[in-house]
Amino acid sequence: MASKIENEAVFESVLDRLAAGLSLEERVAANKAGADVFKQALHDATPRSDTFYTKGTVHLQDAIVEEIAPSGRVEVGFSAKSQRGYIARFQNDGWVATDRNGKRHKQVPGKHFWEQAEHTSKGRVQEAVKKSLKATLDRKVGR
Repeated sequence: MASKIENEAVFESVLDRLAAGLSLEERVAANKAGADVFKQALHDATPRSDTFYTKGTVHLQDAIVEEIAPSGRVEVGFSAKSQRGYIARFQNDGWVATDRNGKRHKQVPGKHFWEQAEHTSKGRVQEAVKKSLKATLDRKVGR
């Protein structure tokens, strides 16, 4: 039975690095890996019109951006500059059609592309985050 730990100093330094936790950059890298997968799935699921826009207006697919919060959180959505977020909301959720007199007509069903993107990318997002965190932990352990 062994009564001594071999390479005790190396073992202690590995434990110290793991105890330090994840830095902000490492959290951002892991979250960004997942956000990139979701962003691509959202781009693929977002409807694209055949309209040719002028004067800087962009299609919904081209208005998808990601923002990094100071906490390390990465959020995916539609850019404020493009002013297309409200259009995306109507397309996703649907709306009640009204005429110019304010009379309500039929309910226009939503396409639910956001939910579809979440559903189709869930496993791949988790796998991308897991892969990024595993690479970080392997580097900290020294593999």
